Amino acid sequence: MQSKLLFFFLTLTQFLSAQTFTEDSQFSGSEGVEFSSIAFADVDGDNDLDFLATGQTINSDEVARLYTNDGDGNFTRVMGTPFVGVLNSSIAFADVDGDDDPDVLITGRNLLGNKFSILYSNDGSGNFTEVVDTPFEAISSGSIAFADVDGDNDLDVFITGVGATVFSRISKLYTNDGNGNFTEVMDTPFDGIANSSIAFADMDGDNDPDVLITGGNGFGGRISRPFFNDGAGNFTGIATSPFAGVDFGSVAFEDVDGDNDLDVLITGRTGSSSRSSILYTNDGNGNFTEVMDTPFVDVDEGSIAFANVDGDDDADVLITGINNMFESISRLYTNDGNGNFTEVPGTSFEDVGASSIAFADVDGDNDSDVLITGFNTTTFDRILKLYLNDGITSSNNNLSFGIAVDFSIYPNPTKADRLNIEYDAPDTDLLTIKLVDLNGMLLSQQKVSAITAQQTFSIDITALSSGIYFVQMDNGKKSGTARFVVP
Repeated sequence: MQSKLLFFFLTLTQFLSAQTFTEDSQFSGSEGVEFSSIAFADVDGDNDLDFLATGQTINSDEVARLYTNDGDGNFTRVMGTPFVGVLNSSIAFADVDGDDDPDVLITGRNLLGNKFSILYSNDGSGNFTEVVDTPFEAISSGSIAFADVDGDNDLDVFITGVGATVFSRISKLYTNDGNGNFTEVMDTPFDGIANSSIAFADMDGDNDPDVLITGGNGFGGRISRPFFNDGAGNFTGIATSPFAGVDFGSVAFEDVDGDNDLDVLITGRTGSSSRSSILYTNDGNGNFTEVMDTPFVDVDEGSIAFANVDGDDDADVLITGINNMFESISRLYTNDGNGNFTEVPGTSFEDVGASSIAFADVDGDNDSDVLITGFNTTTFDRILKLYLNDGITSSNNNLSFGIAVDFSIYPNPTKADRLNIEYDAPDTDLLTIKLVDLNGMLLSQQKVSAITAQQTFSIDITALSSGIYFVQMDNGKKSGTARFVVP
């Protein structure tokens, strides 16, 4: 008996290592988007994370859709919102008017070529109203980012992108008076860019937000330039940037090597047919050095996001986009804590380009789940998919596990007394059904007889507390495992 349990525990460990994230079936049939942007925020004040998604559907509709969360990761689309539908978009939540709820700024264009930069204020319950007469220039193919650049304890905003004409490129900073009234800052040193990504970070350790901007300048040039803040919102660019110039890229800051300063990963197009994904480490004073021989796939038209996905207190990274073979990819890399990354094989993420990704703990189990949108170049699908994290990831375990016994369980998540197991038996079988917790402990076991037909078994889960559990079905020759959650 002990050897059988050991075998099962090893098999379960292999399964968990290969299947860190599980696709939430809730969005399987939903209408996906490309040329998209997504962002999480608690819009209705119920202490869980809702999300907004913009982009273009397979039917060429421009959308901006808000979904609220019930706290367990079950989302409901909010109908009748005032948001403008856009593609080539960027969106960001921020409390711009000081009333302790997240407002939202949406930029992008529609298929008629009309461009938008619209701010919507939140009443605290997730009801949004368009703010009229803002000074923001309408843009598309750009990026937006909020930060308190002038040290007055409110959130200012930086906007880049294609402006009023197809040839215009803008980079504009707007300061906030604390009540959500913005004023454009004139005579800034920023390069006008489009197909851009920007990010604020304290690069030089002086406790104010500096900014890195990437994109195309409209003259065939690509830039990646840092600008340092003096603390009062006055920015200075350095003459020679250490970063490779890119457009159609993504930028993300994170302390990847544990030395308490912010390093940066930059992806994007470096030439007409060349792409890059380059990690730069920071010495703490804003001097960056390229890290050689990283495992990252070179991409453009993608997104990057850092999160601690495996619970070891360092920042792992997910990268999506189009590679040099013009294929869409989604790759997860775990960090050893020193900035050395290893690709996680066998993830369930759909490959996407023209994409957006965002991590958030949507189901309240203290790990990082992930939402992914974009376009799959193989299937031509547009996707909107949520993947739930099981809390255990290992890129060091290369053992594989093939699920040979195929069955499904429902309801999932469940607070019911019994869990149903649906199984279509190819032959008459004597099955062993085991219930196991996250630590591999056997909680119950039963044997059932299966006939050659589709049938449903059930197991008693009355005694289970909130958590993650697994069901294993074994016919003596093959086995399969399924995960379920008790909220």
